[in-house]
Amino acid sequence: MPLILITFIIVFLIVAYVTRRGTDTRACRWRKNASRDKGNLQYYRCAACGAEEYTDAKGPPQDCKSKVTSRPL
Repeated sequence: MPLILITFIIVFLIVAYVTRRGTDTRACRWRKNASRDKGNLQYYRCAACGAEEYTDAKGPPQDCKSKVTSRPL
């Protein structure tokens, strides 16, 4: 019985490692640049991944935009 439990724990750790291996490890750190604001839209640039975003919400964007491929405003 203990051998089965230890095997199960090892398999679980391997699966957890493999599934997290491809995810981003650094969270976005948004920096506001007021000189590039356009009216009510506030300009933010991520210090970690380099993504750029205009938003009209209060505060920085909530999710990473580094994988989005669209034309800038």
